[in-house]
Amino acid sequence: MTAVRVLTGATLALACASPAIAADGAKIFAETCQACHQPGGVGAPGLAPPLVSPIIANAASRQPDYPARVVMFGLSGTLPLAGGEAISSAMPPQQGLSDDQIAAVVGYVFRLNRAKASIKPADVARIRSQPGDSVELKRLRTGLAP
Repeated sequence: MTAVRVLTGATLALACASPAIAADGAKIFAETCQACHQPGGVGAPGLAPPLVSPIIANAASRQPDYPARVVMFGLSGTLPLAGGEAISSAMPPQQGLSDDQIAAVVGYVFRLNRAKASIKPADVARIRSQPGDSVELKRLRTGLAP
């Protein structure tokens, strides 16, 4: 009976971890991203692209590290939007965020898109150790357009 209780407790702890990350991601989004990308990630015309978009939904299944790369390295210039539109904008690198915080906020943005993808802090650490630039990120973004 004790083994069953331990297993049940471990299962509950794992099940509760996701909502905790979701809450952290929502909080980090509100504190760091929302001023430009607006509540719910709808974007601000002429300022910041929407994060609820087919581009981010496609990233969830085809290039889940793309949003983390944008958070870490920033992105500037003319960016294609869904529907053939474009926006000229600049997002500075969010260098003050930890690997855990980036993983949490990217997970939150994926959930805004109803995507089941996630990224782990270890993935963020791996990405952080690689070079990144706007040219590569724009190339990735173009490949994610519907």
